[in-house]
Amino acid sequence: MNKTMFQQKEFRATPSAQLRELLGQLEAHIGKLSHDPREEVQKIPVLFDEVHALIAELDYAGIPLSAEVSRFETASATLRRKARLFLRKVGGREGLAALRPKRTPSPEQWWWFIDQWLAEQGKAQRRRELRFLLIFAAVLVVLAGAYTLFLRPDESTRERLRLQQAAEQLAQNEEYAIALQTVNEALTWSPDDASLLAFKGVLETQLGLEGEAAQTFAAAEAVSDSLESFYLTRAQVHLTLGMFEAVLADAEATLSVNPKSARGHLFMAQANANLGNVLEAQRQFEEAARLANEMNDVELEAIARIQLAYLYQQMLAPLPTATTTP
Repeated sequence: MNKTMFQQKEFRATPSAQLRELLGQLEAHIGKLSHDPREEVQKIPVLFDEVHALIAELDYAGIPLSAEVSRFETASATLRRKARLFLRKVGGREGLAALRPKRTPSPEQWWWFIDQWLAEQGKAQRRRELRFLLIFAAVLVVLAGAYTLFLRPDESTRERLRLQQAAEQLAQNEEYAIALQTVNEALTWSPDDASLLAFKGVLETQLGLEGEAAQTFAAAEAVSDSLESFYLTRAQVHLTLGMFEAVLADAEATLSVNPKSARGHLFMAQANANLGNVLEAQRQFEEAARLANEMNDVELEAIARIQLAYLYQQMLAPLPTATTTP
């Protein structure tokens, strides 16, 4: 091999290029998590190790890595969101423990201890549920009485809500075809419901039915109060299904129509929080609360401030402790 050919090969194999290649592999594996076989899913923590080590090496060398670090943080947030699915596909706690390196990984390598992270999340959730149980019970007693006396919906509304909730559960489990059938059934009860139409369009998009989705979104927009209302409705659907990149896109579209949309900023904050962009999420929660206050929307302001407080709590929460599995 002559010197020129060697230099070209060496250039293509620079650490920065290697980092981008590893990030691409990591993103692809996480994206195909629900479909990949176990042996492919098992590569994810190893790829995290390689990317983490290479980022540290290049950062120490003073090489700018803002784009790569952002991709790594997004991949990390996505894996946390899919933690239960990942743990199931990798073979449960035993399967992950069998893969874990003999030399105990550092606490920064949280992906090797995602089972412990899930357990801690579950404990925290149960503590929150217990804390508010009595309050919720009292409120529910009052609401149940009011519902029975004054607010009981008609059969059409009850069936639409039942079918919509069933479709949401199916879609969250990535059973998009069955979810679409269920939404179509719900639309027979309420054919001009903008939320159902937006939901249907999202499902058609996931199934690759782009033409049908465009028509459905146009129908949803036609029955919405405004273009802003349509974007907000679709953002809520995407948020319910955990499609946070799509929530960002809808929030940006909302703010292009109305830069002072408090709900647009709220959706922007919620998407960024779930994607791991905590500083941007903090800024957007604060802006949503400020705009809601100006509009005298007490409920929306309270939601923004409560979620901002929860974001602070997450930022201060410790990472999973690295312990040796017996």
